[in-house]
This record gives sequence, C-alpha cells and structure tokens, in this order.
Amino acid sequence: MSPWQAILLGAVQGLTEFVPVSSTAHLYLVQSALGLGNDAANLSFDIVLHLGTALALVVVYARDLAGILAEAGRWIARRPARLPEDRALIVPLALGTVPGVLAGLFLLKRFEEHRTLLVVGISMLTACVYFFVAEAVGDRRAARERERDRVTAGDSLWVGLAQAAAGMMAGFSRSGFTIATGRLRGLSRERAARFSFLLALPIILGAGAKTLLDLRHRPEPALPARLLALGFLSAAVVGFVAVRFLLAYLRRRSLRPFAMYLGVLGAVLVAAAAVL
Repeated sequence: MSPWQAILLGAVQGLTEFVPVSSTAHLYLVQSALGLGNDAANLSFDIVLHLGTALALVVVYARDLAGILAEAGRWIARRPARLPEDRALIVPLALGTVPGVLAGLFLLKRFEEHRTLLVVGISMLTACVYFFVAEAVGDRRAARERERDRVTAGDSLWVGLAQAAAGMMAGFSRSGFTIATGRLRGLSRERAARFSFLLALPIILGAGAKTLLDLRHRPEPALPARLLALGFLSAAVVGFVAVRFLLAYLRRRSLRPFAMYLGVLGAVLVAAAAVL
C-alpha cells in the first residue's frame, strides 16, 4: 500500500462512514479497484481507520459525551440530574447498542463471506427504497403532528436494529438506515442524526476491537507506522468534516439525494455483476 492509497482509503472511510452511502460498500469497491486484498496488514489498517472515525465523533460531540458520562455517574450515585436531556439519552443509547453488538458477535462473519458486487448492488437498491419510504412517512407525520425531539426506548430499539442490519449488509448505510428509521419513528431529522452518530461511537469502537481480535488470530507484520498514521489522520479529518456537513445539511434537507445516488450506483453494480 502506498501513501496516497492510505490517504485515499482513510478519506473514503471518513466520508462514507457518516454520509449515508455505505462505508463498507465503498471501501470494498475502492479496495477492489486498487487491487488491495483483505490480508492481515489491511486488518491493522482497518483498526486505525475505525479509530480515526471514532476520534471525529468524539471531537464533534465532546460536550454531549461529557454530559452523558457525567449524568451516568450521577445516575449511578442516585443524584438528581443537572442535564436532564443528557440523562434521558443514557438508556436509549444502551438499548440501541445491544442489537449491533449481538449481530457483530454472532452474525457478521457469516454475512462477510457473501459480499459480492451483486449483493452490494441489491443492498444499495434496497437502501434507496427505504430512504424514500422513510422520508415520505416522516413528511406525512410532520404534516399531521409535531416531530419529536425526545428519543424513547422504542425508538432506540428500532434504530439499534437498523444499525445492526446495516452493519451486516454492505450497501446498507449505517448512518442512512439509522436516520431513516428515526424518521419513521417520528423523530426530526436533526434529532435522528444526533442519536445516530452518538449510537455509532460504541459500534465503531467495537468494530475496531473485533478487527484487533481478528488480527491476533492472524499475526503477520502490520503496515508501516507512516501509512497507519496517514490513514488515521485522513479518516479523522474527513470524518469530522462529514459529520459537521451532514448535521448542517439535515436541518433543511432530506435523505432523497443520497437515495438517488444509491439507486443509480446499485443499478450499475447489479448490471456489472450480471455481465461479469
């Protein structure tokens, strides 16, 4: 792997981890185009990419995370809340993380073995339809009733299930599926995006830990530290910009443009798989 490839892959991870177009699918496509296989060296690179995107989330949501952690400590100590909004997120975040953890432990390996151009293309087409349906339902609910800002336990379980499904299927954007599911549940786009990104942090860190365990079972030399650092910095910087962009974008706009992109790319991949 060359330095420019490390920077490119880090940028792809940082951008597509948060912009709803599927990071797994785009990394798969870019790595295939570059002729890079999923060997042990690339496993070590995957770890630093996950850490880079996790750092981006920590920087963007530093105040929120500090408040949630402080309220968790006060809750355990049975002390009254100073930040009720942050305390109200503790249970939903915990519940929403469970489906993704279970899927990663027991199902992910089976699905990873079946990633092909056809599967990625069909997944993208499915995501396209899901985004359009979610936006249509969300718009109709917003016309009849006020969109909710408070995340309930039911919301968290459904969003967590969406995150688990997206983690297993390349082409099912994690951020897109979780935000769209929040819209289906009646959350505003901005609130759905905030919850989606906060919920992503433990899953991203968990994915990095899982990759580290996979690397321990295949102990081969890691990539040079310079390449790992380039990938990490690229993923962190681009990820930070992507999160800030999407949060600003969703205040006034919908997921429909991303749905159209996934529909076009998915159709191209399905057609390519039929020809190859």
